[in-house]
Amino acid sequence: MSSINNFLLEKQLSTISTTVPDRLDYLMRLHNLTNIALSEIMCCAESTISGYRTGRRVPDIFVICHLSTIFGVTPNYFLGFTDEICPTHN
Repeated sequence: MSSINNFLLEKQLSTISTTVPDRLDYLMRLHNLTNIALSEIMCCAESTISGYRTGRRVPDIFVICHLSTIFGVTPNYFLGFTDEICPTHN
């Protein structure tokens, strides 16, 4: 069972490491935000945002939540667990 869990974890991390940069780039373009503008909103270095967009850096869960709030999407969207950009309310 451990090897199955490790495989699934590696697959999820692989998906996240490619999905987060793509979705961040898409949302930044959609909102006409530059690396500098988002770094000022996030109170971080421009190189940090650049790293997230290129996949050189993987944001932690707190950063994902902060980005989700800024862009009005769910963390699940950012992480690639759903393609729904906005949550649906039942």
